[in-house]
Amino acid sequence: MPPKPYPAVDLGPLPVDLINAALNTELEPGYARLSRTAHRHMATDHAADYPVCIAEIAATIAAPTFIGQAPEHGRNFEMVRRIGRADGSAVLVAIGLEPDDRGDYRVRTCYLLEAGKVEDRRRQGRLKLVIAR
Repeated sequence: MPPKPYPAVDLGPLPVDLINAALNTELEPGYARLSRTAHRHMATDHAADYPVCIAEIAATIAAPTFIGQAPEHGRNFEMVRRIGRADGSAVLVAIGLEPDDRGDYRVRTCYLLEAGKVEDRRRQGRLKLVIAR
């Protein structure tokens, strides 16, 4: 049987201390996981962003520049990482707030966020600068 084109991917431990400090949550330790379904969604619905996102998703989770939560997506939080692109865009990873039955946190999507939108969200208080310890 040939391999599935969009495999599930374990993305490493979620930095819950950073997330809890930024969002005033009490997330338990766990791992971030990209399911086959979410992987396919990223590749097809955000095809132009996919090569950068798949290369940067684990680093974005491990060492985000910003963490926030969009008001219209209260069951998810966002991790954003500046990656030095000429256009200033950043990688955004949306992750579910509740762990699954394995204790993993599920990535919902990943795409590039325009520099202007990053700054707008910062001004609105929706993204908080985080410093990894």
